[in-house]
Amino acid sequence: MALAVVVVLLAAAAPSLVRTYWSMRSSNTVRRGVTRARQLNCFSCHGELGRGGLPDPTATSGEVPSWSGGSWMMYVDNDVQISQYILDGVSQTRRESESARAERERATIHMPAYREFLSGSDLDDLLGAFKVLSRMALPRAETPERRGLELAERWGCFGCHGPAGSGGAPNPGSFSGFIPGWYGADFRDLVSDRGEFDSWVREGSIPRLTGHRVASYFIRRQRVTMPAYAGLSDAELDDLWAYVQWLARTDGGHLGVEQPW
Repeated sequence: MALAVVVVLLAAAAPSLVRTYWSMRSSNTVRRGVTRARQLNCFSCHGELGRGGLPDPTATSGEVPSWSGGSWMMYVDNDVQISQYILDGVSQTRRESESARAERERATIHMPAYREFLSGSDLDDLLGAFKVLSRMALPRAETPERRGLELAERWGCFGCHGPAGSGGAPNPGSFSGFIPGWYGADFRDLVSDRGEFDSWVREGSIPRLTGHRVASYFIRRQRVTMPAYAGLSDAELDDLWAYVQWLARTDGGHLGVEQPW
C-alpha cells in the first residue's frame, strides 16, 4: 500500500518525467514517423495524415498527390522509390522519365528533398508511416486480420488509438498522458491475454486495473475513457484479435505484405 501511495505521489509531482519515460518505452515506427512528418510539415501539402493534397491546377491530377486513396501507385512501387522521394524529392525512375519530368515542370507545387534534414531512424520511420497511412501494406484480403482492420475502421477506433492502432493521442489525466496503441509495450501492459482483450472491447475496462488502487485512480482521473462495445459478436472479436496479433508481427503493419489484394 505504501508503494502504491509513493507511485501516485511521484506521478502527480513529476508528470512530465513519467510521460517522457512511457512515451519512449511505447515508441514505435509508425508513431515516430507520423510525428516526424508533422515536424517536416508533410501534411500541409499532402493533407491531414496524407488523406488529401492541396489543389494545384497546373498538376496533371489537379492536386498534390495524397498518400491514401491509391494515388501512390502512380508514383512508387517499393521501399526504394519511397525513400528516394523522401530524400531527393523524386524517384530515380521518374527523374529519368521524360513524361514524368514534363509533369513536374508543369506543376506549381513540387516535392521538396529532405535528405539534409533527416537523421537516425527518421527515414525508416517516415517510410513505415507512409506505407501504413497509404494502405500500401495491409493484411491479405479476405482474412480475419483484414476483417479486423475493416471493423476497426468502420467503428472509428483509430480516431483515438492512432493510425493503424499506433497510439499516442493525448489523454489528459491518464498515467502515461496518451492513449495506448494496439501493439508494443503499452498494449502488453494493458492486455495480458485474449480474455482481457475481450473485456476491454466489450466492457471498456478490465478487473485487474479497476480493482488496483493506483491504476483505478488514474482510470477515474483520465479524460478519455474506453467505450464499451457490448454488441460485438464473438466472430468480430476474433477478427479484431487477429488484427492486433498481425500488428505485433509486422511492427504496426509496415512490415506486412505490400499491395495484398
